[in-house]
Amino acid sequence: MRLDPADELTELLTLDQAAAVARVSGRTINRWIKAELLPVYELPGYTARYVREDELLEVEHERRQSRRRGRPGARVTCADIGVPA
Repeated sequence: MRLDPADELTELLTLDQAAAVARVSGRTINRWIKAELLPVYELPGYTARYVREDELLEVEHERRQSRRRGRPGARVTCADIGVPA
């Protein structure tokens, strides 16, 4: 479903479809919505909630990139800093 049929970048997905596209759980999609990382759209005459595919992919990409940077406070071993064990 599209907001504007002429705009191919505004594909709307249900929350279940969004979870499948992003390869995360529906619970994760709801967390992203609650954290205001992912806007949700409600259309007149429809009971389902939708997210835009382009916005979903942007949030999913950013979250995966942040996981690659490492966690703050990750453990450092003696071998990591060059101290003999």
